[in-house]
Amino acid sequence: MYCRECGHELSDQVIDGRVRHVCPCCGYIDWDNWINAAVVVVPYNPQGEFLMVRLGGAEDGSLTCPGGFRELGETLPEAARRETLEETGHAVVDLELFKVYTWDAKRLLWVVYKARLGKGQFVANAETKELLFFSPDNPPPADELRGPLTERLIRDVLADDSAANDPD
Repeated sequence: MYCRECGHELSDQVIDGRVRHVCPCCGYIDWDNWINAAVVVVPYNPQGEFLMVRLGGAEDGSLTCPGGFRELGETLPEAARRETLEETGHAVVDLELFKVYTWDAKRLLWVVYKARLGKGQFVANAETKELLFFSPDNPPPADELRGPLTERLIRDVLADDSAANDPD
């Protein structure tokens, strides 16, 4: 492995209890901590139900919330709006940060927003087959959720929505 700053070969050195690749010439340290940043949006309709998408393609049939990877140059809210529009055909408004999740094995960071569903028109596409709405009284089928991050997110959304609707 070579230094991205000066091109010299990196050597191994223990820093903070971990082996790191260090440039003996310029001091550059490869911390090996890159992640893929993705945004996820939980859009709500006027009835207070949240939207999920039924995926097509490789994950055909599974349910998740609209989202995807941030493009270079985009802010996280811009990526959230773009991904929701691409997958649902709808704009979202009033984005509000809800949660952040990590999955180290996949080097993945999910930044999750809640939002209001705006205007638009859904057209089935290669990524999304169908839009569905759920609520604490009508939760999505657990066996159809995309994977562990979607499962955690939906648990948290249902708990948060139930607490928000609790009169006590």
